[in-house]
Amino acid sequence: MKIRKFNVVELKNHNRATILQVLGSRYFAEIVNTYGITLDKRIIEENEINKVIYSKRKNKIDKIR
Repeated sequence: MKIRKFNVVELKNHNRATILQVLGSRYFAEIVNTYGITLDKRIIEENEINKVIYSKRKNKIDKIR
């Protein structure tokens, strides 16, 4: 899946992460819990990501339609 900078993703452990930097198939991200409390800033792997929750590019396309 294509993940860009500042996308918000849901992790397989049900936490959420904001992508701060793309490093190939790895991402430096800020991890938060479901209440928005920051847990950690670390590198996550592609296989830890469940789905993309927010993508600026996707929402622009939806607004045009």
